[in-house]
Amino acid sequence: MNPAVLKTIQGCDLNLLLNLAVLIEEQSVSKSAERLDISQPAMSQNLKKLRSLFDDPLFIRHGQGIKATDRALALLPDLREWLQMSSRLILKEPFEPSESHGVIRIAFMDDLTQLMIPKMLDKITKEAPNVELEFIDKPKDMFSLLESGELDLAAGGTESPPANIYGRRLNEDQYCAAFTRSHPLAQIENPTLAQIFSYETAEYSSSNLVEVEINRLVQAQQLQRKTSFIASSMEVMLHGLMAGKHVGFIPQRALEYPQWRGKLVGVSIDPFPPLESTLYWHARVHRDPLIQWFKEHCLGITSSLKDEGTLIKPGPIKSKPR
Repeated sequence: MNPAVLKTIQGCDLNLLLNLAVLIEEQSVSKSAERLDISQPAMSQNLKKLRSLFDDPLFIRHGQGIKATDRALALLPDLREWLQMSSRLILKEPFEPSESHGVIRIAFMDDLTQLMIPKMLDKITKEAPNVELEFIDKPKDMFSLLESGELDLAAGGTESPPANIYGRRLNEDQYCAAFTRSHPLAQIENPTLAQIFSYETAEYSSSNLVEVEINRLVQAQQLQRKTSFIASSMEVMLHGLMAGKHVGFIPQRALEYPQWRGKLVGVSIDPFPPLESTLYWHARVHRDPLIQWFKEHCLGITSSLKDEGTLIKPGPIKSKPR
């Protein structure tokens, strides 16, 4: 390494970089101080040093806390990479899940949870028998529950989370308009958007991008949407569709479940791109070995489900109206 660079690094307190990463994630001097187990005045002094080091304010006052500037946010990916490398160098002891105790709280779309539960429980039973799993209905305020610690892992649409939320791509789903074979739309060869939205629709109210995108599509096409059935559970919504009145917007994979195969008709929504889902967790647990071990297992399960064909890749709808 260049001697001048070494000299510059030697003159820096690298702990300040840790302080900066936590400040960006917490957006609060007091919460950052508490997380790093230092006094609030000490954290304020570190913030002054950081501003001098980067020759930038880095944060502005925002309500009762602070808000990271664009410059600070731009530094966050490199800071996180540096912290990950540092932890790999320092933490030499391998993680032993069999010696872990605790509770892992997770929230996925319930139909996806049902696919994953057997593999999750098998992993926990065999490798971490003292760990409990708590499944929570997927909430609208997913990020708030991750921030409060009421959730450890949550899957949702790829959104713009707060700076203190991490994410890894989980899956990609193609959504379709779905209804029963007794629904009037099932008699139309290729129903148009106008025809689809002339009927009452069901809404999946949990945190998910699909309903946002559906409403944007309706607005862009200058159509009207009438929603008269709302469910926070995808399974409840699928059962509701069986009453024959509503059109719902569901993952294409649901048409292949044995329970619904042949009972629901799915038609492509054009134009409507595949939607990515992301596995999220809070910075608080980013270096928690138990949560990270289980997170990697969840990502592995989705990969295996894709290989098995259970999570189908986005493509043409197999079930067409007759």
